[in-house]
Amino acid sequence: MSIDFQNYFNEVCSKAKLVGANMVIVKDDKIIDTAAYGYASFDRDLKVTDDTIFRIASISKTIGAIGLMQLHEQGKLSIDDDISKYFGFTIRNPKYPDIPITVKMLTLQTSSITDGYPDDDPTRLGYNGVNGTNFDIDMKDMFLEGGKYYTPLTFSNSKPGENFIYSNFGCGLMACIIEIASGMRYIEYMEKYVFEPLGLDASFSARNIKNKDLIADLYYARDGYELARSKDGFVKNAYKDFEVGCGFRGPAGGLFISMKNLSKLMRLLINRGEVDGVRLLKESTVDLMYQIHWFGDEFEGDYKAKGIQMKVLHNYDEIALRGHTGGAYGVRSYMFFDQSSNAGACFITNGGFYKSNPDGLLDVFDATLTKFIEMTKVEASHTYTIDLDKCLGYVDNRTIIIPEIITKEGKTLIPAYSIADGLNTLPTFVDAKIQIVKHGLKALVDYEIINDIKYVDLDKVLKELNLKYETKEKQISIQF
Repeated sequence: MSIDFQNYFNEVCSKAKLVGANMVIVKDDKIIDTAAYGYASFDRDLKVTDDTIFRIASISKTIGAIGLMQLHEQGKLSIDDDISKYFGFTIRNPKYPDIPITVKMLTLQTSSITDGYPDDDPTRLGYNGVNGTNFDIDMKDMFLEGGKYYTPLTFSNSKPGENFIYSNFGCGLMACIIEIASGMRYIEYMEKYVFEPLGLDASFSARNIKNKDLIADLYYARDGYELARSKDGFVKNAYKDFEVGCGFRGPAGGLFISMKNLSKLMRLLINRGEVDGVRLLKESTVDLMYQIHWFGDEFEGDYKAKGIQMKVLHNYDEIALRGHTGGAYGVRSYMFFDQSSNAGACFITNGGFYKSNPDGLLDVFDATLTKFIEMTKVEASHTYTIDLDKCLGYVDNRTIIIPEIITKEGKTLIPAYSIADGLNTLPTFVDAKIQIVKHGLKALVDYEIINDIKYVDLDKVLKELNLKYETKEKQISIQF
């Protein structure tokens, strides 16, 4: 660790009165800096180090998608399948009985399946009602009216595939599908096919962590610091082994791993499926995970665009960062990376007096991400080539699948998220129009909805952004 970065990190953590924190920054497939601060446990007088193991909360969703996409590329499941295929009975939002809910919708959190009652509701109905219990549950009892754990609140008013609704249950169902497709419990599958090949001391069960003494305690910051979860509690109260296909409790946030080891999984994603000579995914599979599949503006906070179990941030120098955040029991964490610059950062704190800014990001996130961008940003030119016939885009050695390109009244219409994705930025809504920003210039354009996808005039966007481009043999090459 460099003294300058450690001093900066100390200042940020001290200002937020964090219990403990750890951060790892990678660039060009190696760790270039780390910083550790404070305590992993007050009771054990244990300081945070780069080897401290944390329960990382919802970053777990992105890591779980690695397992899902392994099975997708092996043909053991398809993310475009109706989830009913795997559970053996029909699962539908009763408000939209004719619309299938797909595996992909679970990963985008657009499935219309919710967590049910609020976390603090004492009922034993729906996901939040049974989460944290060791009840043996038949999945029909969660989804079919009259079921022991059924509540109509499990389904929102949104049409499946249309709107983003944050759902831990959706991630749990993704894990169940991994179990059904592989014939293994989710915990076992992830250990055997993701963590062990990379030599990681990581698990979705604290009981399976080799170096249990390195697990951090977690704290709520209220009048002072209050123990939320202890290392011993994590080990003692780990979920039992549920029947294969029923392990929906735990995957949404229950991964135990150090930031150093998490950064290795992040490097795997940056490198398009390979790290330290071990390949877990094909390049094309990671490309599919990485691209924007949904964007919207109805959700408050920083969820504006999604890849496969990845959120896409656009708060820092017009760089679209991929990854996820996490928050539970005092923990606040993130893993974000930019494939185009081969850089990424992992951060976690086990408690503190952090605050949210107007964009929905914590002050400690903003301060550390700003520093990360400063340390790793590279000025470079890129070319985004769109193949009009094949509906494919190519940028920075990755491929973007474009749902459809439409020629209409002399215009070339392309999904707004497909053009923005190739330019490494995000589309947003402003005054009933779609805005795309690049190099400080703004394209504010009308859109039309075709097959539930928002299309924009490609030529108009490029002209308003003042981007150079040329068309040759049904291909448009855009320089940015």
